[in-house]
Amino acid sequence: MHESEYWDSFKSGEVNGLEALYGQYYQSLANYGCKFTHDDVCIEESIQDLFRRLWQNREWLHHATAVKQYLYHSFRRILLGKLEYGADAYNEAPDEQVPFELQLKDEHPLFSGERMSALLHRAQHLLGSMAYRQREILFLRYYVGLSHDEVADVMNMHISGVSKLMYRTLDHLRNKACNFSLLTLLYLLRQS
Repeated sequence: MHESEYWDSFKSGEVNGLEALYGQYYQSLANYGCKFTHDDVCIEESIQDLFRRLWQNREWLHHATAVKQYLYHSFRRILLGKLEYGADAYNEAPDEQVPFELQLKDEHPLFSGERMSALLHRAQHLLGSMAYRQREILFLRYYVGLSHDEVADVMNMHISGVSKLMYRTLDHLRNKACNFSLLTLLYLLRQS
């Protein structure tokens, strides 16, 4: 079954559809939540709240053509609310107020030992030089695989804002990473 079929199934009152969506997205939502906070309980509660609200409000939900986008958008709003960036933090928190941390994995079969350590150190330094929103946009675009339109929805931005931020982010990386391959960084990010 495709995710939109699971969505329609749970909307019609079948708990199996919701369970399938939960099973399919739990780990990726938890991973996304870890970028905002290390509070596992808060992340778990936010995921539970998301799926509880979905079930309670299923009759009023529309047919979702972009289930992943909807789940990330809703989860982000719930999590940021729990992290006390304000009830309407999603819309009003300044970009730099909401932390977003990326940690790269330190093991890969293509690189070993000192080479991998050097790459990771360099990549973490590059990521550390970026604003939180720049990190989040890279994560959503290249790790989660969302389109520009979907990233705009999740981050509550206009599509033109996403395009500008993505351009500035990639330009920043090009300028800061003179001898460091942007493709290597994006590959490491994708593997994290």
